[in-house]
Amino acid sequence: MSRISSLRSAVFGTQPLSEALGRENGFGLLRLLLALSVIFAHAMPLGVRRGSIGAHWSRNQVELGGLAVAGFFVLSGFLITGSGVRLSTARFVWNRAIRILPGLWVCLMVTAFVVAPLVARREHLLDGFWSHPQGPWQYVMANWSIGTGQPGISGLLSHNADSGFNGSLWSLAYEVLCYLVVAALAALTVLHRARWVVLATVVALYCYMVYLAIHGPGLRSPIYIPTTLPDWRLPFLGTIGMDKLVPLGLLFGLGAVAELYKKQLRMNGIAALLSFALLMGSARYGGFYLIGLPALAYLLIWLACRMPRPLTKVGAKADFSYGVYIYAFPIQQGLALWHVQRHGYAVYTGASVVLALVAAVLSWYLVEKPALKLKNLGLPRKDTGGAAGPPRPAREPATALSARPAG
Repeated sequence: MSRISSLRSAVFGTQPLSEALGRENGFGLLRLLLALSVIFAHAMPLGVRRGSIGAHWSRNQVELGGLAVAGFFVLSGFLITGSGVRLSTARFVWNRAIRILPGLWVCLMVTAFVVAPLVARREHLLDGFWSHPQGPWQYVMANWSIGTGQPGISGLLSHNADSGFNGSLWSLAYEVLCYLVVAALAALTVLHRARWVVLATVVALYCYMVYLAIHGPGLRSPIYIPTTLPDWRLPFLGTIGMDKLVPLGLLFGLGAVAELYKKQLRMNGIAALLSFALLMGSARYGGFYLIGLPALAYLLIWLACRMPRPLTKVGAKADFSYGVYIYAFPIQQGLALWHVQRHGYAVYTGASVVLALVAAVLSWYLVEKPALKLKNLGLPRKDTGGAAGPPRPAREPATALSARPAG
């Protein structure tokens, strides 16, 4: 088939998602790009202390960091649900734990016992650093179980735009909560025998979002629109705000529905172009909360299916997106403290990207990859309560990409 014929088939052809998505796909590259997008987004408020990228253009509906979070929850919903379909519940929970926790724990220790002492030395606050009631040991113990219980260390970074050492970790709790929901649905055989329950839940969430959005002027509601619902306080996960859980749950659910109905969902280039137009149009003129988010979900999954073959190798054997996610924020905080931003946004952001990638490579080869060798501990691979789905052609993500919520 000629290149023109292949391009025509990619744009105009229609395939079920189950056929369009093969083992070589674009999920690895998309995750990495979304992780890097958060660095560009955080560079504005943390470094040059200006408004978030895209907030003014979209009339405060969305900014780059929030868009990246939304995209990662869609991809995570698709891939994690696939994992829940084909694995036993015990195996699913164990795989998720060893993928997230070892990297997080090492990051917390590096932040507390390497980065924080350097910051204390820089700020001339070494006296009382170790004995402070919110010292480095307390930081590790308060944050080891996913929920962010202590953002700062020993009163440091008071002159930075943000006094927290890793504001990116907030979305981990929402991601893990979605994992637990998938595990529960798998254990109850809903994913195998009653997938309509997931679809109905997503529709209900969307209807609730419609109810919230119609009160916004010109349907220009932010992603994290106030719900007036009380927050949840959950063991290990900490405080779960409903303002964030509703849209993030919908996005994760959209990915889950795409996985469960992949034989019925059609991938089409014209639909993808329309999704892009709806995404940009709603972000600019209104309705992003209701139109742009579903459009983003379809567009990302289509891109994963149609990614050019050379680019599908990104993330195939080494997934650096999680490492970029967990290390970028403290790196940017340190660069801001050393006034690298004085050389301009490009220099500050470039240095952030390079150092975050170096940290991600070290995290992958020294922590994450060795931890993944613990996957095979004799746990059953398939559920006995329902038919296991076909082998999953796509690779699983590390975790949801995080950015600080707008506002």
